[in-house]
Amino acid sequence: MNKKQHWKTIGATSVFAVGIMASLTQPSTASSINIVCKTNTSVPTVIATLAEQESAKNVPILSFLPQYFSSRSAVQNCQNTAKTLQALYSQDNANYLTADKLNAGSVVCAVERRGIGCNDATAQILFTLAPTANPSQALYEMLGRDLKQPQPPDARTVSRIYSDIKPRRVHWWFF
Repeated sequence: MNKKQHWKTIGATSVFAVGIMASLTQPSTASSINIVCKTNTSVPTVIATLAEQESAKNVPILSFLPQYFSSRSAVQNCQNTAKTLQALYSQDNANYLTADKLNAGSVVCAVERRGIGCNDATAQILFTLAPTANPSQALYEMLGRDLKQPQPPDARTVSRIYSDIKPRRVHWWFF
């Protein structure tokens, strides 16, 4: 073997070794998140389904309760919220749900980080509640069990709650 062939062999072996190392450092399980509105129950609910390997787990995100919505608006808001959250997940822009008073109304929105209100330019408003509704209390009651804080918000001490909906968090629910 001449020197030129020797260096080509070393170079090819190095590239091959780097490729193997890169493939070994990649996560071995692929997961995907699908967010839909389930309307086959009395309360329309936004569900996140995390599929990983051969298993899937459904995690309720928001239930559109009758005390806050008519049956027609509950279905419409559920479908729109599911569509918006799926788009935000796809863009990696949905980290938290929060609620706020905005323009004399109560809204629930998705934000990228804690400390941002629904009036922020990066916030995505998901739906509007009745102006008389307490937005933090309504959001707490609507949240799926796995997203709720241990205690409901206290209007005297909490101005806004943030519920972590980052896809990595959904992964933790498998354990």
